Amino acid sequence: MKKFKQCFTIIFAVWFALYGLIAAPQQGEAAINDYVSVTKSANPTKITTQEETEIALNITGTPPANVVMPNDVVLIIDKSGSMAPTYGPNNGEDKMTNAKEAAKGFVDLMDMTKHRVAVVDFSSSASSFPFTVDKDTAKSYINTINSGGGTATGNAIDAAVALLADHRTEAQPVIVLMTDGAATESPKNTDPFDYALQRAQAAKDAGVIFYTIALLNPNEDPITSAPNVLMKNMATTATHHHFVLGSNGLNQIYAAIVKEIGMASAYDVTVTDIVGNDFEIVPGSFEDNIPKPTVTGNTLTWKFNELKNSALTFKYKIRPVDKMKAGTFPASLNTSSITYKDYAGANRTKSIQSVNITVKLPAPVITAVTEPFGHPNGGETVTITGQNFVSGATVKFGSTAATNVAFVSSTEITTTVPAGKQGMVDVSVTNPDNQVAKAQYQYKTDPIITSITPANGPLVGGTIVSIKGQYFMSGLTVKFGDKTAPLFYYYGPDQISVKSPIGAEAGPVDVTLTNPDGTTVTVTGGFTYDAPPSTDPEIVSISPDNGVVTGGNTIYVNGKNFKNGMKVVIGSKDASTSYISATQLRVTVPAGDAAGTVDVSVRTAEGAVYTKPQSYTYNAIEYPTPTITSVTPNTGLITGGNTVYVNGTNFVNGVTKVTFGTNDVNATYVNSTTLRLTVPAVATAGKVDIIVSNNDQAALLPEGYEYTMPIISEPHITAVTPKQGSIKGGYIAYIDGENFSGGATVTLGGINASVTYINSGQLKIVVPATALTGVVDVTVTNKDGGTETLAGGFEYLPILPEITSISPASASRAGGATIYVNGNNFDISAAVSINGVNATTAYVNSTSLRVTVPASSTVGQVPLVVSLSSGQSATFAFTYTELPVAAAPVITSLSSVTGKAGNVVYIYGTNFKNKPKVYFGSVEATTVVYTSSTTIRVTVPTGNTGEVLVKVVNPDTLESNTVTYTYN
Repeated sequence: MKKFKQCFTIIFAVWFALYGLIAAPQQGEAAINDYVSVTKSANPTKITTQEETEIALNITGTPPANVVMPNDVVLIIDKSGSMAPTYGPNNGEDKMTNAKEAAKGFVDLMDMTKHRVAVVDFSSSASSFPFTVDKDTAKSYINTINSGGGTATGNAIDAAVALLADHRTEAQPVIVLMTDGAATESPKNTDPFDYALQRAQAAKDAGVIFYTIALLNPNEDPITSAPNVLMKNMATTATHHHFVLGSNGLNQIYAAIVKEIGMASAYDVTVTDIVGNDFEIVPGSFEDNIPKPTVTGNTLTWKFNELKNSALTFKYKIRPVDKMKAGTFPASLNTSSITYKDYAGANRTKSIQSVNITVKLPAPVITAVTEPFGHPNGGETVTITGQNFVSGATVKFGSTAATNVAFVSSTEITTTVPAGKQGMVDVSVTNPDNQVAKAQYQYKTDPIITSITPANGPLVGGTIVSIKGQYFMSGLTVKFGDKTAPLFYYYGPDQISVKSPIGAEAGPVDVTLTNPDGTTVTVTGGFTYDAPPSTDPEIVSISPDNGVVTGGNTIYVNGKNFKNGMKVVIGSKDASTSYISATQLRVTVPAGDAAGTVDVSVRTAEGAVYTKPQSYTYNAIEYPTPTITSVTPNTGLITGGNTVYVNGTNFVNGVTKVTFGTNDVNATYVNSTTLRLTVPAVATAGKVDIIVSNNDQAALLPEGYEYTMPIISEPHITAVTPKQGSIKGGYIAYIDGENFSGGATVTLGGINASVTYINSGQLKIVVPATALTGVVDVTVTNKDGGTETLAGGFEYLPILPEITSISPASASRAGGATIYVNGNNFDISAAVSINGVNATTAYVNSTSLRVTVPASSTVGQVPLVVSLSSGQSATFAFTYTELPVAAAPVITSLSSVTGKAGNVVYIYGTNFKNKPKVYFGSVEATTVVYTSSTTIRVTVPTGNTGEVLVKVVNPDTLESNTVTYTYN
């Protein structure tokens, strides 16, 4: 048997080479439309003779939607040991199971009326399942695949090719290979990677379409992954290759491939791109294309078996051949083309349009100028070194052309420097093609000072000094000694003006001028600072020079060299000082300690003091003797606090004092005949003397005021309205009764309430909060001490929850809806029940609860109850509505109304549900696929003849109308 297989393989290989696997579409009438387009682009389109540009061929296919070629597809499935969940890097992921499920999904999605499927499963060796259109048997075989062993990828391809030897002549042979690892096994003396790649290339050369799927670990890098690199190189084109990180995404990859099978824009495609004669292909720049091109000289050729509904991009780089030739040249010859067959088998050819590349010489580059500086008079010979210089180049220093320009080589030019201004300038080399290179050159020499006018000035600085000479640069700095002189005006390279800085001391200082380029000149003793006149303040006179000892009067201090911020001191006390001018200060005299003559001084901001001795005299003052004529009113309660007026004469503001009995009183001066004061409290009733004094002068009014005992008025409480309320407090209550006085206080259970006096028969209070419920006493206390308590006069009630609304107020009895219970006084313990059934409750805030409605067998209004942990509750009406009535399915048409058992029929209509049942007469169809609410795919069952009625039954038992189907 083994020898038979070897012979078969040899015979098949010979046939494979001579005829190929695929029976290509027969040459016939071409398809109406062309489904292939090709464009070419270059990036960049402008380069130098030393640069490269990348060429991109973009080939786009758009296959006809109504043309599907039959395909014979071999699924190659990796079952090596690395597919097992016990393989360490898988971290428990069962790649084998996921791969089998994805492969079965591929089989389920195939249209077996056009295609066939076979299976090759491999590890160290390969097993196979022959072509079939029976999905169940193919899936049953896939179920038997188990992981274990190595990865003999090349052997698996050979097994698939052996199966394809039996492919249908009208069918396209296809291999879909999925693996999670690099090839590890191959025949003796062969490299597993190379062997697998050779076997895949042989199959592609024979016309097999090759799809590849690399199953990578979730953290694997697709760019460096060995299995991914192998699969990319095996694929027919880049669009035939897929990879997935982790096996959970395999089903989507397989589903995408199923949609493509049988649909193509072109077959037997050959792309020939011939690079223009002015360019050459950059070696290795085409290696990343899938497939790789064959390169012969300046010709690149790509061959692949089909173009899908996709855009393929082939890239390579080119570069100019002649490094000294500039111009605009085509990137490729007009003989470049793409040839292929359309789905009808007709040969087609398209020219590939070229793109133009503009090539210019490289720009010159200056690397050094030797010497890079010289005298502003010019005349030095310099050497410019660099790259890409061209004979005929010109040189400029700034905007001035250089003379004696000599082209030595592409890297060296010599020239004579023209005269220029002191400072940095650009040195530019301009090639004949107007490309420019720049460097810098410095015109440099020390400045010269010929005169400094004026040569002296004050220490305070600010003198405008003119300095003349040569080679002064804009931006220069000037120093007088070690201090910088601000530039006043730059006239040009031969004159400047500066402001002299503040000098440290009188005498000559050096003048130093420094240009921005570091050149400098110093004139020793070039400027002299003059000694300044005295600037110390001096007091000449004081006007007036005397005043009362109490102070407060205004005087003027006259003198010189006064400055804003100076302070006048009279005696030892600072005086309020206002600066008038450099010769006068205005002063408010402070009170003196005693009558007499004192010094007057001026203190500077720095603390220096300048004094005029014994220059101001404080005069003593005498106050008049006061008199008392009356006290109004002259009687009051011992509690005091009332206002009285003392009337008399010779009262002095800020001086006059009052004594009530033995108590000194703060009196308010009204005028010289009236004082206002608040009566102090005393312990006993009786008459007391009133004394008014101006320092040593005093007046006495014997028994001028009488203290009396208060008459206590007992209040009486008749009612509290309301007489009960919530423990949270904060609401208004009224206390009715008799003999209430202004200033009365109220307590509820010993807690003070905020009180507003209405009248003697009514008080308004704000009920205070408390922690406890129950009955408490209410006490009213008048300001005179009279008090009364109403026992149990107020009752504190617990906080009651309140429901104000439910939103929404109804929901389906199926349950699961979210509603909001709105109200007041909810807390975190709140729980909700609906018709006695506990509901899931979420506390939102004290006025809102979020509730999930439980299911109910009852329809209509039911009680909703909110309960708190305190035992308090509130009830509100909630309505359960009936379940929505489902719509019955409706059949509008069948894709075919006649046929035989085993045919596939599409049922079209509305209201179809997932997992429906379909009946042909009384026979239930066994293969039913729910596609959407409007489409069902069904395989016609056996067991009927002639006309039968077809109906659909949804999972909720609702039945459709019937339509007629005839068995042939």
